[in-house]
Amino acid sequence: MDKEQRNNRYRNFETVSVNGAAGAITAPLRAVHHAANPPSRHTGELQGQMNKWIVLALAAAATFMTTLDSSIVNIGLPSIAHTFHVGVSGATEWIIIGYLVVIASVLLTFGRLADMIGRKPIFLIGLVVFILGSALSGLAPSLLLLILARLFQGIGGALIFSVNVALPRWCMTLFRECPSLS
Repeated sequence: MDKEQRNNRYRNFETVSVNGAAGAITAPLRAVHHAANPPSRHTGELQGQMNKWIVLALAAAATFMTTLDSSIVNIGLPSIAHTFHVGVSGATEWIIIGYLVVIASVLLTFGRLADMIGRKPIFLIGLVVFILGSALSGLAPSLLLLILARLFQGIGGALIFSVNVALPRWCMTLFRECPSLS
């Protein structure tokens, strides 16, 4: 039997002794491996579903933050104007307008870029730019730097929004694949 295994040109058979029995069993390597390590079919499915929910939660949170950021500044505008010793009308309005104009002007371009490059890198870049813009807005020592930081933050918001346009279709696919969720 050893000579047969040595001469086996494919080398995909293995001799296995069962409970120290005198005789040996010859079985394909793949069968021996699967018998010793049964595959877990459901782990991959569960991991895929969990990843989809994490992506959905992250995208929803990012969309909420960019939308909230466009309107929450309205509430803080009088305090911002008081801090920089300027009136509420005039240049302080550009804190809000600049953010929204940048989002509106580059949203379609970033959507096309997301189609060409992929949604994940665009979303991650948008998240980094948005967070960095938020930090720069909070640290701005003058009104001009605050407006520039808000314009930069608008670029991050547009990157995030451009990817989230495809989110409803993706959610419908998710619910179609797993009917127990709907």
